[in-house]
Amino acid sequence: MFQRKQTYELVPGDILLHPLYRPDGLLFVQKHKKLSESVIQHIKKHYPHYFPFLVVSSEPQLNEFMLAGEHSSRAFVEAMKQLIDVHKQFIQVPITAAMYDIEIEEETDVQPIFLSELNIFAPTWGLIENTLDSTRLLRRAKGIDERLNLIISKDKEILNLYEKIKRYHDVLAIHSINTTSIALMIGLTLELRDEDLINLCLATLFADIGFIEVPKEQFVAYLNSEKANKELLQLHLKRSIELISTSTYCRQKEIIYGILDHHEHFDGVHSPNKKSGEAIHLYGRIIAIAQYYDELVGGYIGEKSYTSFEALEAVWNERGKKLDPHILRIFLDKTTLYKVGQLIQIRPYEWATIIGFTDYIHTPLRPIVQKHDGTAIDLSRKR
Repeated sequence: MFQRKQTYELVPGDILLHPLYRPDGLLFVQKHKKLSESVIQHIKKHYPHYFPFLVVSSEPQLNEFMLAGEHSSRAFVEAMKQLIDVHKQFIQVPITAAMYDIEIEEETDVQPIFLSELNIFAPTWGLIENTLDSTRLLRRAKGIDERLNLIISKDKEILNLYEKIKRYHDVLAIHSINTTSIALMIGLTLELRDEDLINLCLATLFADIGFIEVPKEQFVAYLNSEKANKELLQLHLKRSIELISTSTYCRQKEIIYGILDHHEHFDGVHSPNKKSGEAIHLYGRIIAIAQYYDELVGGYIGEKSYTSFEALEAVWNERGKKLDPHILRIFLDKTTLYKVGQLIQIRPYEWATIIGFTDYIHTPLRPIVQKHDGTAIDLSRKR
């Protein structure tokens, strides 16, 4: 009943039988997502024409597939394992079968899922482990995991709020997941206190929840427009605060200010509330970085999709303008993103290993890299 397809064979209406992860390790498309022409074009940006997928062609077929228990059949499990072996070649962080379908995970010693009560951060452990340049920070991340789960067990409204995001639109849900992962890593590199890391995660997860009270057609129109709708921005900020206030824990002023400030620009230009510099709440400055990067790679805004390499450079170019330059520098210096020996994506489908830098201080995103064929390229000389 299920079909094996490659990128060039995908058509609008195909339904994925597995999640799809971006080359940077973050979530790209959710399991059981019906593909549109726009999503297919984004997929083609990131993956070669022979990249494999498992799909069904319609919702009735999906229902029949699930009711027949075909998702646990030997044929499907084997097809998934073959698919994952190919996907591993294009994803920058280690991936496991459990990230695609927990039922086909053969390992007995499976790491606990980050924020397992929500079950939304499963893919981020590999990303966190590969990105943080410190075992101590990684231990702290796992401690935050435990504390967040304890908070959620006492405040079920947090889980309810996230379920509302999931029911509203998959793009908003994925964006909320990914940006929270990025914000946590930034917060760890800034050496924030545990309480601040927890509050930062919650502020990021619910920063855009106000959009769920906007008609979906208006939300999609906002995504497809490159020019910010100031009236809609103010409305969603107001609604976000009202919604999170249903949670006792999320009523903290730090979480509220973080959400209110995440659209402010560091230089004050285009800031909806005319804030600038450190007058913008720290959480707001961190969320702004996380959201901007994820929007670029995910292709959420203006239908443009960047590789992680292109997106990081675009983020770097906004330092001191849209984004806080000090946070960006600390994050870059205390992670493995641009370190000797690290693999980076220099163009779609092509990876290279960093072997040095011409000028790390001024051009840290322009290293000298070596391709798989042994060719060395100084990216600082390529403009």
